[in-house]
Parts: sequence; C-alpha cells; structure tokens
Amino acid sequence: MIALVFAVLVAVLMGTATYLLLQRSPIRMVLGLGLFTHAVNMLIFGTSVSDRGQPPVLLDKAAFDGDISQFVDPLPQALILTAIVISFGIAAFIIALLHRRHTLDMSGENCTDRVDDPFALEPRAELDAVEEDYEWLEDVVLLRRQEQQARESRK
Repeated sequence: MIALVFAVLVAVLMGTATYLLLQRSPIRMVLGLGLFTHAVNMLIFGTSVSDRGQPPVLLDKAAFDGDISQFVDPLPQALILTAIVISFGIAAFIIALLHRRHTLDMSGENCTDRVDDPFALEPRAELDAVEEDYEWLEDVVLLRRQEQQARESRK
C-alpha cells in the first residue's frame, strides 16, 4: 500500500514539474526543476530496498560473523544526498543566470528586440521573408523531383 502511495506521489510531482518546465516564466521553470529533482530523489528512495536492518556500523569487531545481509544498503541514501547537492548547485546557477539576464535587460546594454530569447513571453520581432529563401526552396524541390524521376526511370 505504501509503495502505491509513493508511486502516485512521484507521478504527481513529475507531472507538475513537467507542466511547470514547459511554461515560459523563468520562476515557474526554476520551481519545475526543483519539483523534478525532488520527484527523482523520491523515485530513487522508493525503488531502493527498504528492508529493515541495522546500520552498517560495527561496535565489536570480534562479535562480527561476516554476514552483511543484516545491514541496510547505504547506497540509495548516498545517491539521494549527492543528487540533492547537485540539484541545489544547478538551481543556484540557473537563478544566477536569470538574475544576470534580468540585470542586462533592465540596463539596456543589449538589444531588446532579440528573436532568440527563450524566456520571452511573446516574440519581439518577426523574421522577414526574403525572395532568396523561396528560390532556395524551389531549387530543393526541383532537385528532389529530378532524383525521384531518375529512380522511377531505372525501375
């Protein structure tokens, strides 16, 4: 029963994180990244073997019989701890990048009508269609037709 609740919780977190990551708002993207890392950590924790056992600490070496099956595996906890540290670093880096971008946009040091801004809520400038673009496309279509006719004539 607990595994089912855990699976549903991970699914809800991943779904919410995916929804937030697909938004164009930088704050929502950062929150989505945080939720996604939490969901992955919970997935790792939920799929780890959760047998009850003793911590892998030996108080009396003479009494140890060599059977390590009584100890809990520390690897999932180590992976989760490492993932938490890495996700915190990535989140801090993304927040620093967003702060720098906001600083540059407000100071007027860069061009404000960039087309390639991935965080823009709406495109600031439209690309102009040039006649040369259509000529190139017509050349490609003509070349493909000639190749297709050559293949059909070989058959």
